[in-house]
Amino acid sequence: MNTSTVQTQNGVLKRILWLYGLYTLLSNATYLLGCYLLPEGFMRGSPQVSVGRLAATGTFWSEFALTLLFNLGLVDVVSVILNLNQVKGFPMGYIMLIPLGIMSGLIPGTNSFAASNLKQINAWDGMALGISIGGLEMLAYILVIASTVGLGVYQYRSWWQWKSTKVMNFRDVRLSRAELVCLIVGILLLFFAAYRETVMAMNL
Repeated sequence: MNTSTVQTQNGVLKRILWLYGLYTLLSNATYLLGCYLLPEGFMRGSPQVSVGRLAATGTFWSEFALTLLFNLGLVDVVSVILNLNQVKGFPMGYIMLIPLGIMSGLIPGTNSFAASNLKQINAWDGMALGISIGGLEMLAYILVIASTVGLGVYQYRSWWQWKSTKVMNFRDVRLSRAELVCLIVGILLLFFAAYRETVMAMNL
């Protein structure tokens, strides 16, 4: 096996583990913050929750399409676009995990879901739903972000000087085999999570 291939695979796995650890830390911390220090329903009416409310007004397939459009068409696209830019070699897509981690903790921590009341769901079912929907979505985002860090076409010298240097052309961008596999798995997970979320919403 090629040495560079092994290094690339290790790099992708390390990125995934670091990003998942960062997300988990932010999500758990903000969950506790929302649960103990903020009023219940604090996040209701926010754009993040409103998207779910809009999706819940349609048929199964229209809701599935809206959920997938938000998850795949907005979050993933923004993450990939951010990864086109790097500051001193730091992929900007990593920053996307900060609001994702915060929101994924604050919304359930303050019981702010638009279509459900977490107090009506037992902990056993709640954890299964959380892991199989939100947990899969976040893992999918992490896979997409971690697998596209090599897209850094534009480099910035510092966080304060917004003058970029183009270090390569878009046609020169190449994903390793491991990165391509992670990207495909991330997209497939988003489809599955969107389906699970739609089934849950239609049964409420």
